[in-house]
Amino acid sequence: MPKKQNPQTEWLLKAMELAFQKKKGLWAHSMLDALEGLTAEQAAWKPRKKGAHSIWEIVHHATYWKDFLVQRLEGSTAKFSDEESWTVSETGEEAWAKAIARLKRTHNKLMRRLQEGKLDLDKPFPGEKMPTGEALLGTLAHDLYHTGQIALLRQMQGIEL
Repeated sequence: MPKKQNPQTEWLLKAMELAFQKKKGLWAHSMLDALEGLTAEQAAWKPRKKGAHSIWEIVHHATYWKDFLVQRLEGSTAKFSDEESWTVSETGEEAWAKAIARLKRTHNKLMRRLQEGKLDLDKPFPGEKMPTGEALLGTLAHDLYHTGQIALLRQMQGIEL
């Protein structure tokens, strides 16, 4: 059962949910809204610009980041690997469906872990120097930033949102 948080923490956790969950977008589309209806081929498409990422890579990166935070909350001291966070190893419709399902599961697990204990936004996030509030606000901004990228990649492919 989620514990009662202070009002600032409750607001931050709610904003994280609004930015992620379907039909909940803060002022625009949520991450799951932006991913709705995409095929594996559309998700794997990349602009020709060197260093540009596909929607699929963005999904993998967002999942990797949230999983890293869960691991920290569970006591892991593993390091974040930026290169690994962007690497997609499987392709095809089944792999794409699994990638979306993993993103949802990881987000929900992170939210459960955050709601389990009373968070102090000023204390360092487990295993990090940054305050918990910065880590959570950064995660919210991370989802919003990458949702915008997904929306632009959809537009570049002529896919309505």
